[in-house]
Amino acid sequence: MKNPFPENQVFQKFLGLKDTFKQFTTPESLQRTKTFARIARIMQKSKDKVAFDLLGSVNFGMADENSDTDIVIHLECEHDDEADYKNSPKLRFYETLLLTSLVADVSDKKFLIQVVDCINLKRLDRAIHEPGFDEDIIARFVLYRTICRGVNKKVIRPHEKRIINDKELFLRIEERLTDALIEFTKTSGHSLSFQKYLNRLREKNINIPLSMVEKVMDYLNLSAD
Repeated sequence: MKNPFPENQVFQKFLGLKDTFKQFTTPESLQRTKTFARIARIMQKSKDKVAFDLLGSVNFGMADENSDTDIVIHLECEHDDEADYKNSPKLRFYETLLLTSLVADVSDKKFLIQVVDCINLKRLDRAIHEPGFDEDIIARFVLYRTICRGVNKKVIRPHEKRIINDKELFLRIEERLTDALIEFTKTSGHSLSFQKYLNRLREKNINIPLSMVEKVMDYLNLSAD
């Protein structure tokens, strides 16, 4: 999704930093993105609506062979409740069976997968068409689609199109998502991730521009703005 908050400095800095790191995308990041694309094509045969958003090091193009892969699953469930393991067997199925098995089948290297969230597309549909039903799921969807790397995006593109022109919606959720992104930058793990990314570039004898280091420091100090 094109950044719906083009004047927002927090999102500008995040996306600008992401684009800067992606100039040095590692072969492992490319391979994992291709792996998930192949998984998505295989899943299409089931006729289920499934898509992914990739977070963390793969999202920034900085994954190495020891990196975990954090993902968000976009999945159409049989109900419009929040998806969990009790009410959505498909979620458990795709996470524990298909994902684990298919990674081994379609990739030369095994890697760990961590599902950090699941967007129930049926609930998202209802939230889009029924104002006041659940704006939180819309906000999460917008955040993931704005900052993450999507796989099998044709499944979720219709949902993007339904909300992209809703200026009042984006005005309502912008502050909430900005605060969420700032809080994310305060976590020690997030800060350490960028140190790891820079170290990986140094280990490859890549001359890191001073402007890139300054962008990292500026981004990590968002809370002071």
